[in-house]
Amino acid sequence: MIKRSAMALAALATATAISGILSPVATAEPGPDIAADCGTITSIADQAISTLTPLQGLPLEESRAAKQVYIGQLRGQLGGLTTDRGRADVQNFINALEAANTPADASLIINALGKLRSDCA
Repeated sequence: MIKRSAMALAALATATAISGILSPVATAEPGPDIAADCGTITSIADQAISTLTPLQGLPLEESRAAKQVYIGQLRGQLGGLTTDRGRADVQNFINALEAANTPADASLIINALGKLRSDCA
């Protein structure tokens, strides 16, 4: 039960904090080195909350399985990116998701999503 609660708190903290960064963080155009990937990257960032929030209500094993499915989907999108910077940003988000298991780890996800947002703002 403690692990489930910790994971639920991590998902809730992440969703709450992410909601503050989902609005555009800058008005500058993305650099040409990532602009080609911004459609996919923005889509990933836009869907993160709606994908991660429901995980907090699932039992631990179901939550882990759902997270792995989501990571698999992200890896599929990663394969379609054309820029090194775009691939690095999405891989960083995947790494953050894989590492996040406690409420203290929520900052990893928040930082990775912030990077996705700022690089395509």
